[in-house]
Amino acid sequence: MKVPPFPTEAADAGRYSSKLWHDKDYPKIQILTVEGLLDGTERIDAPPQLNPFAMAAREQRQPEQGRFLSLEY
Repeated sequence: MKVPPFPTEAADAGRYSSKLWHDKDYPKIQILTVEGLLDGTERIDAPPQLNPFAMAAREQRQPEQGRFLSLEY
């Protein structure tokens, strides 16, 4: 049985250049195995993923809800 030339085709797909991550290039197509990912011998070469919601600081002030209510009649 003849094995298709997947690594050659993946390399021919080119690279992605990330301007955000110091002009680093990443392969557009990567051939990885599940076994390699699970045992740590292979890993995806990709830019770090940022969560913009995780960067926001939480507001620390107390609610001012009672300030506008007058309980006097």
